[in-house]
Amino acid sequence: MTRFRKTVLSGLAALAIGGTAGSASAMEFGTFQNRLNGATIGLPLGALPPAGLYTGLETAYLGMLGNGGAPAGNWQTFFHGITSGTGNPNLPAIAQAVPLLWVPGWGNWFGATYSMSAVVAFYVYSTCNLSATTGSPSSGPSPNSCSAGPFSGNNNTIQGGGFVTANPTFNPINLSWNLGGGYFVSAGFNFMAPIGTRTFGTPNPDYWTLEPTFAVSYLGSNWNITGNFFYDINTKSSNVCCVQDPGFQNGQALYGDLHALYKFGKWEMGPVAYFELQTTSDTGGSGFGGVGSCNTTAFPGGLCGKYQTVALGGLVGYDFGPVNLQVWLTDQIVGNNTPAGVGSIDVWTRLGFRLWAPEAPKPLVAKN
Repeated sequence: MTRFRKTVLSGLAALAIGGTAGSASAMEFGTFQNRLNGATIGLPLGALPPAGLYTGLETAYLGMLGNGGAPAGNWQTFFHGITSGTGNPNLPAIAQAVPLLWVPGWGNWFGATYSMSAVVAFYVYSTCNLSATTGSPSSGPSPNSCSAGPFSGNNNTIQGGGFVTANPTFNPINLSWNLGGGYFVSAGFNFMAPIGTRTFGTPNPDYWTLEPTFAVSYLGSNWNITGNFFYDINTKSSNVCCVQDPGFQNGQALYGDLHALYKFGKWEMGPVAYFELQTTSDTGGSGFGGVGSCNTTAFPGGLCGKYQTVALGGLVGYDFGPVNLQVWLTDQIVGNNTPAGVGSIDVWTRLGFRLWAPEAPKPLVAKN
């Protein structure tokens, strides 16, 4: 794959950075705001493409294979009680994201190339009828049941669901520096705005998320070796419109997407990985019916434990010319306080292409 094609790929999610974020991978109560871990695998975000307008489509098939049992007492086990397989709330699930990246080619900003972007994500969700707010903790959710989980014996039923828009992600600034020798670094800032679909049961939160970003890429000798890193800072929830607990505030979290891809001809392949680590504790929350806040131990292990996730996998990609295709698979090997358990397997696809590029300057012709 050419250097141009490699950098084009980087642009396609210069903010899918968080775009699929918020789609279908809540870690703690209400955290559908946070990035969808693994969403930027395969993208050398340390670099930017040439001036132009870029887009694409990324699809995540979450929890499609393997074990995905959620720990008993997890917030999302109660609030997103539809379970499948061995106990995943709302899994398997499909999430999609459409990014739009603009590289204006305005020249250097502090020696860097500038870009801005936005991502709109979509997902399918389903909810239970949360008619009861009391009960005794159970040993865990049962497959395809709304009456299991922390509040067992309440005969809750499927209430609704649908295909909805996640809170969009905006990237007003991203700066990329070419360090020479095939090395690139970038830094930027994203924010997730609470303007997605807001109906009862929709896991779109009512708070903002602020996200500094950093990436480093090596694009030389047919290699694309990259680490994309993000740090989420969440504001406080204020209402219960969409199953948020008033006064609840998710802790801050560090995310990293990693890959080492080797390119031969039109093909690329190599190992990939991601991790996520909650760095500060959740706070606040009045709880529902007097139980369920961060200040109670009503559930086994509490409701607001810090989450940790690690997943490994592999990617294969092909350059069709005007369109690039990447497909990768990740297998979760660590899953603490997360909806997907160890052994949960996700499958991803990404298509990317350029919508528009500025015309090349015409050569000057001297008149006779």
